[in-house]
Amino acid sequence: MFYNRVELKARARESMRHSAMSPYVTALIYCAVMYIISLLSARLMRVDGLTLTQLMRTSYFLEDPDAVVRWYISVRPGVLAYIIDLLLNFMTWLLYAGFVVFVLRMIRQQRNSLWNLMDGFQNFLKIIGLNILTGIFVALWSLLFVIPGIIAAYRYRQALYLLLDHPEMGVLECIRESKRLMRGHKAELFILDLSFIGWALLSIIPFVSVYTLPYTESTYALYYSCLLYTSDAADDLTRVD
Repeated sequence: MFYNRVELKARARESMRHSAMSPYVTALIYCAVMYIISLLSARLMRVDGLTLTQLMRTSYFLEDPDAVVRWYISVRPGVLAYIIDLLLNFMTWLLYAGFVVFVLRMIRQQRNSLWNLMDGFQNFLKIIGLNILTGIFVALWSLLFVIPGIIAAYRYRQALYLLLDHPEMGVLECIRESKRLMRGHKAELFILDLSFIGWALLSIIPFVSVYTLPYTESTYALYYSCLLYTSDAADDLTRVD
């Protein structure tokens, strides 16, 4: 392992303390917006678990189970609702990219602000295209079996960071570079993910993610920086040889 996981997390906490803009306030705004988007999406798709549960408890639905299907068909959303829901999903990708920009600036001791959340919209076509392509690639690998799909997901984990650092790069170029950076390091990132399981479980509690999100994202951003440093060092050794 080329990095110290404990030290990496300590550096993440240190960068959070010295951030120009509070990462907790930024995470609070980000989580609030994401929550509102999820509510709008559920409303559009008419996904109301409580209502459905109440309906299924009535004698009408108990006597006729197929009535659940007929009920859903009668209230299914229209084409416009699906289009709006898709746009809302795109918005979540762009907002997440903006949060990553905020975190990258934070760990690099650069001035950041709440408005970094909007930075993803400046390159929205490539960010959306990157998410779609990586999703397709992971899905295709998953058709072979679950494990190849998981490996593919780890292979493309650095693509978004690369695109945000180098907006001039193409989507496929970012994916190829991510594959190169992650070669031989997928197990390391997997272990890093496992070390955050406790925080992930705590995030179920409302508002706990306001702390866990900047902490975990800062650590992942620092891991990306370590990968770049290691890759550059290896290239320098190759050139010397």
